[in-house]
Amino acid sequence: MKKLLPYGISDFKRVVSERYYIDKTVFIPKLEQYGAFLYLIRPRRFGKSLFLNMFDFYYNVKYESEFDLLKGLYIHSHPTSEKNSYHVLKFDFSAVSAIGDVNQNFNDYCNLELENFIKTYQLSLQIDKNKTIIYNLQELFNDIEQLNIRVYILIDEYDNFVNDLLVNDKETYEKLVSSQEAVYKEFFKLLKALTNQNDSPLKRMFFTGVSPLALFDVTSGSNIGINITNIPIFNDIVGITPDEYKKLLNYYDLKFDNQEQKLIDNWYNNYKFSRQVSHTVYNTDMIFYYINSYIHTDQPPNDLIDINVRSDYTKLRYLIEENNKLNGNFNVLNELFENGYITVPFIKESFGAIEALKKDNFISLLYYLGYITIDKEEMGELRLKIPNQTIRQMAAEFLKSSVELTNMFEINTQEFISLLIKLIYQNSLEVFDYFAKELDKNSSIRDFIDGESFIKGYLIALLNLSSVFTVISEKETNKGYTDIYLTYARNLKDSLPEFIIELKYLKKDEKIESILPKAKEQIKKYLHDKTNTKGILLVFQNWKMVYCDFE
Repeated sequence: MKKLLPYGISDFKRVVSERYYIDKTVFIPKLEQYGAFLYLIRPRRFGKSLFLNMFDFYYNVKYESEFDLLKGLYIHSHPTSEKNSYHVLKFDFSAVSAIGDVNQNFNDYCNLELENFIKTYQLSLQIDKNKTIIYNLQELFNDIEQLNIRVYILIDEYDNFVNDLLVNDKETYEKLVSSQEAVYKEFFKLLKALTNQNDSPLKRMFFTGVSPLALFDVTSGSNIGINITNIPIFNDIVGITPDEYKKLLNYYDLKFDNQEQKLIDNWYNNYKFSRQVSHTVYNTDMIFYYINSYIHTDQPPNDLIDINVRSDYTKLRYLIEENNKLNGNFNVLNELFENGYITVPFIKESFGAIEALKKDNFISLLYYLGYITIDKEEMGELRLKIPNQTIRQMAAEFLKSSVELTNMFEINTQEFISLLIKLIYQNSLEVFDYFAKELDKNSSIRDFIDGESFIKGYLIALLNLSSVFTVISEKETNKGYTDIYLTYARNLKDSLPEFIIELKYLKKDEKIESILPKAKEQIKKYLHDKTNTKGILLVFQNWKMVYCDFE
């Protein structure tokens, strides 16, 4: 009987004993050589917690007698001199509540972990729960300095609860990362000080998170470790590489035809975390979610997006909305949908929450959160794109909700998707009529956004709300680049057409007759070598749709 997937499980000991494990232990020697104080930023659900628990198992003195559980893994036959040689002090800041007295919540949680540390290693030490974690941690290191103990600090999701604060209570966030009395800030200040002491018991640290904001703000830009996020040799440290994916399929005797494999790649693949790397990686949770459905039902999941991957879209809203109006960062999101990509000279590695409002920092933040990823390098600049249909759909939902919450524009999602289904099965163009009518009657949007730049991006965002289609912007064909290409995101049994949509914009005094012949000829060229594909031409003038038909 084959082992089950570790879907939703981060307990490394349980996984390596009972479940299928993708061997990431090869990175242990590389990390040891790279530095003693490291931190890694990756999007949610990539396997960061399992990786950190693997570190705990390998380095922790309490697991020394269980080392043979690692048989078959790289590190078992290539152990380093530091294996099972540390007292591991581990924190998971996702367990800290952002509700109520945050300083007290942080103190209580950290003191509890400190107490567990003392009990685990049966140290004849005590902590005072009425004191701050700063006091107790300092006292702990003062006491163990004479015990010849080597300490490894692991912090999972170091920015989790402070990110929640940033969204819901900016004032408390600012106090937490700037005030001299803020325990969270003082905690990292103390860690920094401990790393600078001669013969300090603190020998190594490893942190994980989803953005650089909190660490920058609490250290005033002075990093307390090396950021390995964009280092080429650590591109695959979490996530699933193409080779790991093939081994996974072979283990479970799964074979997908080209159509289904294309679907899987479109929905879960295409992440890249270094410009020097040629291959991409899959999101771990997304792939496990899909394969887990096959293992148990021999069918793909009904919903291609795992509910656990869905982000809290409000976490970005403060960056694109000011005084109930959308700012320039909204245009960045719209541009991503309109063109399919955005370019930057480089990805910023360090910036704070206030600076995140700047366009370049906002783009870098989107990258860290997994909304965009590295596509390729062109003329000295990085081209960044939305990695897959899962993120494209989530970003589309966020874009739509942002517009609605500023009372600018609102479209009924269910009605829009129902009309989109009619396009597929009944050749009905009502979906575009509905979009155009709603666009035309919501005049308030015109005060904030240029029509031509908004219409295509927002239409693509709405089309992405349906899980039936994969929506590709600026798809390259033998005859040029199509504005919008709709290809199926599911293995539909019916023989149904796919669609190429071309958008044209008339100037204020321009006549439609002046562009129709050329536009129709352009669509014919796109359709030349395609079977079962239909072309649709949409023409807008200002905010009104003046033409809509099959070509």
